[in-house]
Amino acid sequence: MIRNHIALWDTIEECDITGSSDSSIKNVTPVDIMKILDEADIEEIYCNGTTSYKLFIKYLYPVCKRMPVKLPSTSPANAAWNIEKLYNEWKIIKQHV
Repeated sequence: MIRNHIALWDTIEECDITGSSDSSIKNVTPVDIMKILDEADIEEIYCNGTTSYKLFIKYLYPVCKRMPVKLPSTSPANAAWNIEKLYNEWKIIKQHV
């Protein structure tokens, strides 16, 4: 990831959640996205799944005015997507490395 200039950054700094159920997320504290955007030359932002994307739009887009790309979740709970289908969607990231 370092060699390809890819960074991972969460949408949520902290929240209340039951197990790993995205639908139970409450009391969200979003990350300070400007902390990284002010310091790094970020070309594109990708969200790992619909929940991440929705939370980004709700909490981070108003701050940074950067539209993320929504990719399918890599969570094991996303059983509809096998590794091949995920790879075919996620390979879009290769355009920026």
